[in-house]
Amino acid sequence: MLKRLLIVLVVLLSIIIGLWYIGIPDSWIVETAEGLLQTPDIQTELKGFRKTPFFGFRIKEIRIRHGDIQLFRIEDISAQIDPVSLLLLKGKVSFSGQLSGGSLSGNVVFKKDDFRMEIDLQAAKLEGLSLMDALSIRGKGRLYVTGTIDKGAGKIFFEVKDLAVDNIIRGKLYMPMSYFDHIKGAVTLSDKGVRIDALSMEGDQIYSRMKGVLTGGYFEGSLEVMPEPELPKGLLSLIESYEKTPGYYVIPLKGRVTDIL
Repeated sequence: MLKRLLIVLVVLLSIIIGLWYIGIPDSWIVETAEGLLQTPDIQTELKGFRKTPFFGFRIKEIRIRHGDIQLFRIEDISAQIDPVSLLLLKGKVSFSGQLSGGSLSGNVVFKKDDFRMEIDLQAAKLEGLSLMDALSIRGKGRLYVTGTIDKGAGKIFFEVKDLAVDNIIRGKLYMPMSYFDHIKGAVTLSDKGVRIDALSMEGDQIYSRMKGVLTGGYFEGSLEVMPEPELPKGLLSLIESYEKTPGYYVIPLKGRVTDIL
């Protein structure tokens, strides 16, 4: 009886291994993974894909680009498919990896013609993000992100701690970023673009809020700056023309992101 049971288990194990290594093509997994974040403006490229036992796989790196501009590079991705979810015709994948020195984790549940994804990023270094170089922003900080994307729409919450970046000067535009050491915000993703629901920046004797909408690389919004009376007036001399009322400044932000930043 025991011998027969062992034979059955070996046969089942062989079928499962065969299904994973032979029945599910590598190309299908790669194309599915690349398609998760693919849009008309965003391209995703996987490198170094290989399967691991029992419905697992590893990816050396994932590059996310906007045209010729590299936005992010995720490294050392390890993922595991829940075989039970396949029987339920859903397909759940848990994953983890590294993004600019921070830990990235989450899961994806595939539905019919769509998916739901949850992400959690902890302590990524701003200075290591390709996006910072693309936008010519100089500085450092630690980025934290949580969020959910479902049926092409989503909600993302983010926070930057220990922020220290240079001021942004583009033509007549001046953003006094060096005064802030903490950023916290939330954005909504949709097929119409990215909407900043709330974004606050805090520093010593200064507070700021940003709002606006990003569509196709074009941003339209504003930055409100509210210094405390104790902040030396001379530090804000470059934004005097944006003062609406005493101690309240509104800087309009309008144009392509690469031009603004």
